[in-house]
Amino acid sequence: MRLKPVGSMAAILQALALGLCCIGSASVMAQNTAPAGDVVSHGGRAISAESPMVRQPIPGKTMTAAFMVLKNHTDSDETLTSASARWAGRIELHTHKHENGVMKMRQVDSIKVPANGSVTLQPGGLHLMIFDVQQPLPATVGGELPLELCFSKSGCLSYQAKLVDLRNMVMPGKEGHHQPMAM
Repeated sequence: MRLKPVGSMAAILQALALGLCCIGSASVMAQNTAPAGDVVSHGGRAISAESPMVRQPIPGKTMTAAFMVLKNHTDSDETLTSASARWAGRIELHTHKHENGVMKMRQVDSIKVPANGSVTLQPGGLHLMIFDVQQPLPATVGGELPLELCFSKSGCLSYQAKLVDLRNMVMPGKEGHHQPMAM
């Protein structure tokens, strides 16, 4: 996983304001549309996304992030190579790294989803960074937004991600443990 520096200090500060400095992992998507949590098979591969969510952007901002747990139900490693959504200008794969005592966000080229394993996209770790978000969004809090993830072997798969309010967000894998993000 090669790191790329993120554009501007303003983008980094906005990401930190989103509460993206906690702990984390990665992401992926494909061609058939499936509700959150469903398993979609494509080209002999099966990738599921558990609890896919998009944070409602901070008022006046046009960037946000998406999180989920990607599960690979095959005997071969899979790689998330890109993501897109018609309601966003662009989506980048990102991670956070500690360098000299400072948390830094970095764009990555891809995210590996191990064979018969999973990767978690979450604040402070791997996540999808979403830029130039359409205003207003085509969904309200609690509604769903279409999101497409493209994999190296399985192709592109489409999922529905729940739009969540930052103050009430529960991280994937933490259901039942309400952990709202500090602002």
